[in-house]
Amino acid sequence: MTPTESPSRTVGRIALMILAAAVLFSIVVRWRLRDMPLERDEGGFAYIGQLLLGGVPPYQLAYDEKLPGIYLAYAGMMAVFGQTAVGIHLGLLVVNVATIVLIFFFARDLFDSLAGGIAAAAYSLLAVSPSVLGMTAHATHFVAFFSVAATWTLWHGLQREKMPLLLVSGLLFGAAFLMKQHGVFLSGFGALMVLIHYAGLRPFCGRKLLGGLFAFALGVILPYAAVCRWLLWAGVFDRFWFWTVLYSRQHVGLVSLPEGLQIFWAQATHVVSPTWPLWIAAFLGAILVGRGKDVRQARWFVYAYFVFSFLCVCPGLFFRIHYFIVLLPPVAMLGGVAGARLLHFAAHWQMGGQPDRRRQPVAKAQGQRRNAGARAPVAAVSAPGILLWPAIVLLLAAGGIVVWQQREFSFVWTPTRVCREVYGANPFVESPVIAEYLNRHLQPDQQVAVLGSEPQLYFYTKRVAATKYITVHSLMEPQPFASKMQEEMRQEIEEAKPEFLIFVGVDVSWMVRPDSDRFLLDWKNSYVRRFYHPVGLADILWPKEEQTDYRWGDQALHARPRAPCYVWIYQRNE
Repeated sequence: MTPTESPSRTVGRIALMILAAAVLFSIVVRWRLRDMPLERDEGGFAYIGQLLLGGVPPYQLAYDEKLPGIYLAYAGMMAVFGQTAVGIHLGLLVVNVATIVLIFFFARDLFDSLAGGIAAAAYSLLAVSPSVLGMTAHATHFVAFFSVAATWTLWHGLQREKMPLLLVSGLLFGAAFLMKQHGVFLSGFGALMVLIHYAGLRPFCGRKLLGGLFAFALGVILPYAAVCRWLLWAGVFDRFWFWTVLYSRQHVGLVSLPEGLQIFWAQATHVVSPTWPLWIAAFLGAILVGRGKDVRQARWFVYAYFVFSFLCVCPGLFFRIHYFIVLLPPVAMLGGVAGARLLHFAAHWQMGGQPDRRRQPVAKAQGQRRNAGARAPVAAVSAPGILLWPAIVLLLAAGGIVVWQQREFSFVWTPTRVCREVYGANPFVESPVIAEYLNRHLQPDQQVAVLGSEPQLYFYTKRVAATKYITVHSLMEPQPFASKMQEEMRQEIEEAKPEFLIFVGVDVSWMVRPDSDRFLLDWKNSYVRRFYHPVGLADILWPKEEQTDYRWGDQALHARPRAPCYVWIYQRNE
């Protein structure tokens, strides 16, 4: 620090350096893994996004229970970066970097620039971790992006009491909901914050309260209303309503509370284990954020943000590990608070064992009402305390442990190896190979049907599927629509007479339960024997052997799978 440079400016530059390092780390890891094969969720989003780019609305030629926001996001990414796995992962890179930057500015405004930098670094490490499937473009990444943007805008809207900002915040929360239904809880968080803020004004003004709630609610409703109007005009509203409301209501009731608690413990342990220092920091931050009158309002804001983000993880009690991505922004912000508080304290601690109370903290002067009572003071660092360097080493060690535990994933393994290590014997590595074979042998007017939940095959072949049921998980669930769905899928395939029929012999691709209706599996056996013959077998030998054993043409006629996971490729008899 030069003699004329203020301590706050020095701390601000350090925070920007931390932000730059966080962004660089995310870019390096995600760029290196950009060619990773698509998994089934990505494949489904990409296929429907591909149809969108061809002018086909969602739910017309492909069924899925997600709201259409994620399909629009995929279509946008592919329009910019190309209809490939690389293009999709580059789009995710942009979304992730944007989220990191937003977290920096949000935490800076609530606390200080140092907290913002550390929060950005924490999110960069957490959001790319394989423990939350962070390297794949799940809808929860997009929910996290919109939730941070919406919450930051909401904060400023309440501080300034600006109705247009509340409207914009509502629009962003509405967009988060369109990415995934789980985001509805975040809209509840926003409404609660508006209610508490205006109800607590003295003197109380009912007009402001009603105006704030109306502006926010209007913003939340408009995106969903626009989508409903679009799908009604496109003639697919009935299917949209069935899959996103009627079926989804059945889907979320499959797991009992005791089962859900067991699932939560197992999944939360898996999520936290590789990045435990950052979760401990978040726990400490939750305690330390309450210290000081100057952050009291920000404290309860972040607490509420954390609670409602956690509720986004809970629908259906499935607690799938990528659901936790929505929780990572408030976790990172609380970790940023812990790190900043540690450095501020260490910067003041002197040899005598007491904080140096002679130096007054240097606050960043803004003079704007939006930051009144919100930002913690920036510590003076012109004469650092004896504990400053140990504190810096401790923070670096926390981040270093996370990087070290995931070093092979981040810097060593190839994209294919990462896919295999994370997803096991699921046929994601094999899908591009199978699609390449299909594309060589398909005529322009011929179709493919996949018996299994591997919609990425449709995306790779760039063809309209012979059935609208691009996954079969829902057909195996003990829900009242399952039998009708299976009959419809059978009828669609028999009417389309696809040139190739793909059977995925992987349990996770079907999720058959003891009480599942097995009609479709029994029909498949008889239908294949009558009309098809094998022309390919992908025998997934992992983990016993690294390579998949492919047999094509005559070699597949008398082949038998050696592994429990395999994919058959059948061609229609002439």
